[in-house]
Amino acid sequence: MVIEIQFFTTLLCITFFALYLERSRSKVVAFAGGNIILPCSLNIPADDDVPTVEWSKMVGLKSSIVFLYRDGCETFEMKDLDFEYRTSLIMRDVKSGNVSLRISGVKLSDNGTYRCLIIQKNGTKEETKVELVVAAVSDPRLSVVFANSSRVTLECAALCWMPAPLMTILDDEGNKLTDEEPKQEQDVTTRCYNTKQSVTLQEPTRRVVCRVKHPQLNHIRTAVILLPALWKGSSITTTGIYVTLAISVFFNTIFILCLWLRKKPSNSDGGKPSPPKNKLDQTMTSDCGETNSLLNQQSLTDNMQNCILEELNKERRNPATIQIQDTSSWKPAACQHTQPGTS
Repeated sequence: MVIEIQFFTTLLCITFFALYLERSRSKVVAFAGGNIILPCSLNIPADDDVPTVEWSKMVGLKSSIVFLYRDGCETFEMKDLDFEYRTSLIMRDVKSGNVSLRISGVKLSDNGTYRCLIIQKNGTKEETKVELVVAAVSDPRLSVVFANSSRVTLECAALCWMPAPLMTILDDEGNKLTDEEPKQEQDVTTRCYNTKQSVTLQEPTRRVVCRVKHPQLNHIRTAVILLPALWKGSSITTTGIYVTLAISVFFNTIFILCLWLRKKPSNSDGGKPSPPKNKLDQTMTSDCGETNSLLNQQSLTDNMQNCILEELNKERRNPATIQIQDTSSWKPAACQHTQPGTS
């Protein structure tokens, strides 16, 4: 009985200790390049005197100050240069007890544990720890690196992930195409991981999916590629090429034959080709002929009228000596002048 009581007491202590650690250290996840807020709050005393707030990053047994709030303003002397112009407090909320730290332009190197230390005027201290997990993700790229009539080789690449992701290549039915582990390399400068995996397809499939998963955030990104049906067999590919060439040659031959028939001259006039006549020229010639005919008739009519008027004028001047012949036998092509004294 005593042993059971001691066991339950120990278990209860462990549970409360775990809850205390979970409460005193929260976990915040951020993506590289974004902004994040690390929570921290305090109880403002009655005199509304805001105490000193020190934010620092724990690096092993050492720490570096990333933000220091003292006497109502920020102090820059001891601030880590890597966090210069990137950390701040929400000043409008400080007097209400909110001293959360805002980090802008999150870097992969910001990953780690941060401590919020509150120092009251009477010397009492209150400490809160926040774990910042910086994740880096990118869209995977799925491409064909080799293809012939019998097989196709694909490669999926996920560059700059933090931490190293889980990669799987699936077919259109959701089955894994390979059990080989992907190749992972860590960049020295960025500290992120580059992951690549290749697969060779022996059986035809319509679609291939590359799925990349973040191990901590359960964040998944995919890349899809559609494969044509020509690679499924060499006979299909060769037959398709031959059929395409045959159709192209057939239509080209018909086109050349039509051009040759249109340009071939006609031998209906004794074997001598007659020069082609332009329809526009024929139309212009016909119009000019008709115009000239009309002009000639108008000129002849004008001449006849002029001759009649002239004879009438002479008759008025010399009525006894001028005799006008019968107009029924008048010829409009000439004018007849009668000399005086003749009948």
